[in-house]
Amino acid sequence: MAHNQTVSELAARLLTAHGDQVVEMVPTLLQAVAQGQGIDDVSADGRWPVLVTELLREFFHCVAANDVARINAPGSVFEQVGRSAGRAGADADVLAAAIRLATRRTQAQVHRFVFAESEETDAEAVVVLLARIAAVGEEVVPAVLRGHELELADGGALRAQRLGDLLLAGDPAAAELAAELGWPADACVSAIVLAPADAATLDDRSDLPFARHDRTDDVVLMAPVAEAALATVLRPRLVGVRCTVGPAVPLGELPDSLTLVDRLVDRREAKGETSVFVDEELLELASTADAMVIAALRRKYFVELDRLPDDVRTPLVQTLHEWLRHWGHRPATADALGVHPQTVSGRINRLRDLLADELDDAQVRSELLVLLTALAAEGSAA
Repeated sequence: MAHNQTVSELAARLLTAHGDQVVEMVPTLLQAVAQGQGIDDVSADGRWPVLVTELLREFFHCVAANDVARINAPGSVFEQVGRSAGRAGADADVLAAAIRLATRRTQAQVHRFVFAESEETDAEAVVVLLARIAAVGEEVVPAVLRGHELELADGGALRAQRLGDLLLAGDPAAAELAAELGWPADACVSAIVLAPADAATLDDRSDLPFARHDRTDDVVLMAPVAEAALATVLRPRLVGVRCTVGPAVPLGELPDSLTLVDRLVDRREAKGETSVFVDEELLELASTADAMVIAALRRKYFVELDRLPDDVRTPLVQTLHEWLRHWGHRPATADALGVHPQTVSGRINRLRDLLADELDDAQVRSELLVLLTALAAEGSAA
């Protein structure tokens, strides 16, 4: 006990005599550790010198007081340094190695402090003090790594939500935060709407973090997509997940992707489909964009059809839709409807009569396809 007291007194005396040098050694220590770990620059985060200065002071206090419990206290400066390193994207193994290197260099500096003392110093106490520094430094490692882990768990989620807010606002600052989360510099983004439980499933599958925005009834995840790729490249990650996926757009246009998703969500829910991609439903979206246009097309073409009884009209409309979708190919149309090709021929001939024999006109076919696609989406084609 007396020996420990002697070591603690030596540490306190050295800290009092050389306290100003603790602050002065921070830039040199930072640079030496960075070089030792192959890191080119640590000055990008202006908080690092401040944090490390505070850490060194706390470190020396713990050494002088022989107080290891203080190092592991929740919210300590050691934990803060770990969180800061997590935000900077530091690797945990590199971080642990950097702490140990910093401890060795701190030992060396304390040794220099001892030699700077004019009075004689107990040599054995110096040896024990240097050993204590090493032991305290080793205790710092798990404390810092705990902060690093907390940042990745909590801070990562907070940054994902912050990125979601920025993307929804079309804020240019989203690009910088996306880069911090590991998104490629040229990435586009796709909006995905799904239930909260399914959102947790996707988080577990993702190699890159999603941005996130929670709404009252669902969750919007925003996924990075390689430039020039369609959002359908996300399909393998969405297997078994009920969701609606918007087109991949530049980061500043994310609200447009979400708007198109929301126009398809009700359709997915009604049909019970697992995943729906806007990229595969663009004709439907274009066809339902203007209700007045659809009403005008219906008046233009369906006056005679709408006068027929439902049991006559429905198969005619369904046949016309499939016939147009299959470019007038009778066998393919018959397969889609589950009827004989001759049945298709009979219905098309009837439709030619009802539509004033205009089915060979390309403009008429295009307008009818838009009309029938819109009516099918609204569930009123039959």
